Amino acid sequence: MSRRLTPWILVRPSFLVRSLAAIFLLGAVATVSLAAPEDYTRNVAIVVWNGAEVLDWAGPAEIFSSAAGFGRQGDVPAFNVYTVSKTTDAITSQGFVSVNPQYSIDAAPRPDIIVLPGGGTKSVLDDPEFLAWAAKASKEAEVALSVCTGAFVLGRAGLLDGEQVTTWYGATDRLEREFPAATVIRGKRFVDNGNVITTAGISAGMDGSLHLVARLLGRAVADETAEYMEYRWTPEPYLAKSYSILNPSLDERGRRIQQAELDVRAGSTGAAIVSYQTLLQEDPSDTQVWMSLGAAYYSSKEFELAGDAYNKASGSGPLGLRASFNGACSYALSGQSDSAFGLLERVVDSGLATRDLLTGDPDLESLRSDPRFAVLLARLP
Repeated sequence: MSRRLTPWILVRPSFLVRSLAAIFLLGAVATVSLAAPEDYTRNVAIVVWNGAEVLDWAGPAEIFSSAAGFGRQGDVPAFNVYTVSKTTDAITSQGFVSVNPQYSIDAAPRPDIIVLPGGGTKSVLDDPEFLAWAAKASKEAEVALSVCTGAFVLGRAGLLDGEQVTTWYGATDRLEREFPAATVIRGKRFVDNGNVITTAGISAGMDGSLHLVARLLGRAVADETAEYMEYRWTPEPYLAKSYSILNPSLDERGRRIQQAELDVRAGSTGAAIVSYQTLLQEDPSDTQVWMSLGAAYYSSKEFELAGDAYNKASGSGPLGLRASFNGACSYALSGQSDSAFGLLERVVDSGLATRDLLTGDPDLESLRSDPRFAVLLARLP
């Protein structure tokens, strides 16, 4: 079985991605590499209202939530994505999709990034309270990103004056009339003014969002996000060279870890293993690097060494429990059944394991005829 980067940090693919990811993202935060600063996670507010175009907000929401994992450091995600509306009452997006916003404007966390979709913008523009919140949140955010006619909300907030902007092709003339102090650009997927990004219609919001991910987290994270989504993203040529390949939000150690992960993806697993070993000589307590080393050994089919590395990362938090399960699978593949059962015991004792988790992963096949496996299953619901 091959390994690949996933939104949850170099975990084993297939069954684990489907099951463990959702389970082990719950609970307390485990030991995390010091590569991630304390304020690493950015809040991303996806603003919705009655009539909003579905893909305008759902596309960016998918991109930022996926990039949150690909840019994750240990158990610290790059983004915290949530929906906001005037109230938490259900709204209807594009006339047929019912959405239950997570937050009202009165209770929403302060966004670092705010996404304003198009469609039904009168719901905001004709509501003084909603518009005042959107204007204030957009001005205070690190980046305000509009999709399609969401640009009109930014215009009413006074954020388009003196800027080059764009919107859906069918609304460019109106945007030009209503905000003559802005320069409307036609035929571009998005225009970046630093703290304000405007995009053209509907699917263009995905291009603008991937651009912002590349700008904030580096080209590698944006590329992995697009690959995961099977989205054919082609960066604008005039911007492509401006992106850092590695995540500029990380310190030097964090970028070395990321480079080693990229080496694994590129097939240079041996180079990655050497990098991880050097990093662990510098800091043997780095759980994230032990986890990544285990992934690299697994990729090289050195399963006993993978189990040993995962065992070093194992513990009681979410990252530690992922390591315990990965280690059990690796030991099972290497014939080290006693070590595998020892780690599986830890996962079962955590209360987070499920019967499907143990019976569905093919790496545990060699353990299923062992009486101890039936004992473990008997302890599960």
